Amino acid sequence: MKKQYIFLIMIFITLYIIWLIWNFKYKEYKINSNIEYIRNLNKEIEIKIKNTNEMIEYKTSSAYKNKVLKEQQWFKNKAENVVYLTSEDKYNKFTQELSEYKDEIEKMTNEQDIDTEIKEMSIYEKWIYFLFKKDLNL
Repeated sequence: MKKQYIFLIMIFITLYIIWLIWNFKYKEYKINSNIEYIRNLNKEIEIKIKNTNEMIEYKTSSAYKNKVLKEQQWFKNKAENVVYLTSEDKYNKFTQELSEYKDEIEKMTNEQDIDTEIKEMSIYEKWIYFLFKKDLNL
């Protein structure tokens, strides 16, 4: 009977050791995966830092400043003409806004004219205008 207890104790000890080994390996896997994730993140950040440093060097160079000033026509050389190349969509965007703005102004002035005309109408003429959209004065 004593041998049976010793056997059971040995089985529990081996199961406990197996559990400890599994637990250690699981924690090691989690730590290694986090380390790998952080390494990849650091590589991406280093690439972004390198790109931004190159962009900063480019934007602080005299060639970029010269280009920007020439685009705004502040820094033209003698006998130099600056040519602006824009897309048709960009050009239409600015021209349409002006025409729409003019249309709105015309509508507002027409509405104001109509309002003054309606105020001068008699009640009968107002009802005719309201129901049939006909002006009896014209």
